Formats: sequence, structure tokens, C-alpha cells
Amino acid sequence: MRKQELLHVHQLLSLVRRNLETGESVPPDAFAAYDALGVGPNACNRNKRDHEVAIHRLLAGIETVIEARTGDDTADPPLVH
Repeated sequence: MRKQELLHVHQLLSLVRRNLETGESVPPDAFAAYDALGVGPNACNRNKRDHEVAIHRLLAGIETVIEARTGDDTADPPLVH
């Protein structure tokens, strides 16, 4: 995937996160790994790999929130490297 495409996916996932956070409660550490990385969707100066890692961490946080809301503890573990 090209960097521009990664930036777009990163932005869309950030919107999903924001939408989840305005709904029901979110586990306090759901996005801790993503936030600790410090790579936002508008960080155009960061390299492609940084955005790939950020996307994976953001997806893991989204998965944590969804599992917490559905009570699904039988799902596969998050895809965090």
C-alpha cells in the first residue's frame, strides 16, 4: 500500500475511534498502545512503517472496544506486532 493510502486508512480509523468514544464506555487502556506511539493520521512527515504500526495498534484498540461491548472473549487475539 502506498503512503497516501495508509494516511487515508489511518484517518478513517481515527474517525471510527472517535465515533466509538462518543458512544458507550471505552475500556481505559483500549487505545493506550496507539496513543503511546504518537503517530496521528495527520503526521505526513512520519514514514510509511510508522503509519502501518499505528494502524495495527488502532485496529487492536477498536477490536478491544467492540469485544468489551459484545462480551466476546472467544475471539482471536489482536493483531499487534
